[in-house]
Amino acid sequence: MLLYAALSLTLIRMIPVAIAFAGQGVQRPTVAFIGWFGPRGLASLVFGLIALERGVPEGEVVLTTVVVTVALSVTLHGLTAGPLADAYHRWYERHTTEHPVAAEATAVRMPRRRRRFPGGDPSTRGRDDEND
Repeated sequence: MLLYAALSLTLIRMIPVAIAFAGQGVQRPTVAFIGWFGPRGLASLVFGLIALERGVPEGEVVLTTVVVTVALSVTLHGLTAGPLADAYHRWYERHTTEHPVAAEATAVRMPRRRRRFPGGDPSTRGRDDEND
């Protein structure tokens, strides 16, 4: 159980992140940082509880494994957040200065859906609502 928890926090999580970033020009430190701190936990708990409620064979073992994994995740990520964020920041500053067109240095504008209300004030149609 502890071995699975350790693997799920490292290889099992980081391999899909690396695959998702393949061909995007993202450097290893960024992949490792996102792979380590990326979201996990809630879905695992929900699936563990469903397994227990539905009477899945060894459902208690599944739920216990999930709880151990999430607890280990919270503990390890809490302990490493400061030092690893500082290390990544130092790497990022150095990397983006040396490689200003690197994937990590390129600003990305996230599209924002605009709400349009029928019959609204025509002068405000199409503007972003700053109070979202």
